Amino acid sequence: MNETMRAAVLDGTGGPETLRIERRPVPVPRAGEVLIRVAAFGLNNAEILQRRGAIPAPPGGVPGLECAGTVAVTGPEVTALHPGERVAALTRNGAYAEYVAVPEGACLRLPQGLDPVVAGALPEAAATAWWNLVHRARVSGGDRVLVHGAAGGVGSLVVQLARALGAEVIGTARGTAKTRLCLDLGCRHVLDYGAQDIFAELRRLAPDGVDVIIDNQGGPTLAANLAALAPLGRLVVVGTQGGTGAALDVGALMARGAEISSSSLGKLDDAHRVHLCREIEREVLPRIATGELRSVLDRRFPLEQISEAHRRFEDPGRVGKVAVVVAEWVD
Repeated sequence: MNETMRAAVLDGTGGPETLRIERRPVPVPRAGEVLIRVAAFGLNNAEILQRRGAIPAPPGGVPGLECAGTVAVTGPEVTALHPGERVAALTRNGAYAEYVAVPEGACLRLPQGLDPVVAGALPEAAATAWWNLVHRARVSGGDRVLVHGAAGGVGSLVVQLARALGAEVIGTARGTAKTRLCLDLGCRHVLDYGAQDIFAELRRLAPDGVDVIIDNQGGPTLAANLAALAPLGRLVVVGTQGGTGAALDVGALMARGAEISSSSLGKLDDAHRVHLCREIEREVLPRIATGELRSVLDRRFPLEQISEAHRRFEDPGRVGKVAVVVAEWVD
């Protein structure tokens, strides 16, 4: 194995041009870790925020919250995985590289035939969707669920998983192409926020309110989301793309007996993340492999075009995930 590897490194804060391809030492797996030879990884909003300086940069400057690849080396005390196994991984950082060291429990064995590029852009979105639908929102059959940003990387999986759990789904998206995609994914109704007052239309469709709202906008939609909840409804904030500031009417919250929660996978301790990975491995990956669930990919870029990949991720026309291809599978 080479002692150095290519990695995309944050060089200061700012636009996509701040990402540089550099040579870095190959990580050495510690006790309980495996070294993955990365085939592909997906981009996520947290990495954009790190690049802009809105949240702290990762240690060592190499971002990356997910990947897929082949186990290259196992560290001491690793018992379940072996070199040559194909895995995806939910990482805390470092996946923008040819190699990344990951706790064994954060790896997910891949079903046979699953495209490594699809797999590389899947763990963060799948974990976010599953954690918030099942553990936070407690979605069950018959619930009516509103999904904001239903054509995005997370939203598109939320729609499908909510349908699989027996819920009726209303999505929000912008434009004809994204609206059509959301209908194809299983939304009963799609509200185009570029062409209509979505909350006025929602009141017409669901005059008694919706049971669950999965929101990626944050502060600006808080009051309207709360007003759209049915009694005992649950609002789960999974992103703050619209901003963070908001005033909460506690009286309106209590009048509905509603719940508001937020979620960040990065705040989960290792034990919770391991448990979540086992659930994704069991409940989500097999459905992706058989085509029951669809992982929506917008575009694929080689590692050398990491800046272009970031630009595409920030493009309003993006649909689903952006993936970066690092290498071919190696058995």
